Amino acid sequence: MFHSIQVSGYRGLSSYEVRELGRVNLLVGRNNSGKTSVLEAGYVLGSGGDPAALWRICNRRGERFAGEPSRYPRRSEVDVSHLFTGHELTIGQSFSIEGNNRSKRQLVNVAIDDFSERESEDEPDLIRDEETLTRRRMALRIRSPGLRRQQIIPLSRQGGLGQENAELASSPPGRLNRERAANVHFISTESLSGNELIRHWDRIQLTPDEALVLQALRFVDPSIEQIRSFGTGSAYGPRGGFLVKRKQEPLPFPLGSLGDGAWRMLTLAIILTQCAGGMLFIDEIDTGLHYTVLAEMWHLIHAASRQFDVQVFASTHSYDCVHSLSTICRADESAGSEVTIQRIESDKPVATPFTEIEIRTAAERQIEIR
Repeated sequence: MFHSIQVSGYRGLSSYEVRELGRVNLLVGRNNSGKTSVLEAGYVLGSGGDPAALWRICNRRGERFAGEPSRYPRRSEVDVSHLFTGHELTIGQSFSIEGNNRSKRQLVNVAIDDFSERESEDEPDLIRDEETLTRRRMALRIRSPGLRRQQIIPLSRQGGLGQENAELASSPPGRLNRERAANVHFISTESLSGNELIRHWDRIQLTPDEALVLQALRFVDPSIEQIRSFGTGSAYGPRGGFLVKRKQEPLPFPLGSLGDGAWRMLTLAIILTQCAGGMLFIDEIDTGLHYTVLAEMWHLIHAASRQFDVQVFASTHSYDCVHSLSTICRADESAGSEVTIQRIESDKPVATPFTEIEIRTAAERQIEIR
């Protein structure tokens, strides 16, 4: 687990640090203070600079080029200039993210390089079709301990990172930490699609981990007895592919009929089981959830993070979410604070950390720490 993360040159974070991190960390702060950027930076760090993670980050934010969508979805491009402070794509522009714990240091550096000056025969990571080499002028250079060597990923002439190129660079043999990257996940405010969840669900269906998912769904609807997947999620919309069975109801029905809260809890529970030994990042964790289930949600996340050895980072704007976090905080921190709140403020270079004791005190005295 990381005990501190330093970010330089990433989006609006020209220089920023979060310290005294625990196993479960909740980021709070005003709109546009940088909470999501801190989450993304941690996700990039945890994945070891995975190019596919960079593509997914931009894609989630809609950072694409204007114009008609491509006839080839796998070639869709994102505009990586927005990953850098100032939103400019110039040679030498870079960002770095460093994480530290008691025994090691991990660093990811991403920079814009001059691709036109490189000899393609000396770069085994390059895509070498003739049209690409003549049209492209810049590339992403990624350095990380998880790479056998630095990666050079060509950008399109307009500065785009294609999905196919990102996934190709993300695959072995170029990466040493592919298993680690697979255990690092980011859940956005939209949660995950049916297709994505079914892929993860297939790994836990009919295993003991299935009980965790049922427990999570019962926080939203205590009458749920069973859950099963069917077909392909995309065939039934973004929230399709799952059936649930309620007590005293003869027939199962689509999980999507239960609303946003059930889908959010399904996503949280399934992905927690997939992060063993890794990290989970959740943007606006309480999205779709009523305040009455938030304490149970935190107990579930805390217990699962211990069981699967996961470090969790989440963000919120909700007072109820902050207040309910206190229910998993200990009165004694002799072994160090396992749960923290990190207040992100755009005019300060360092987040303000709150320990478990401080979180409990704030909740008891109704002190505002957002």
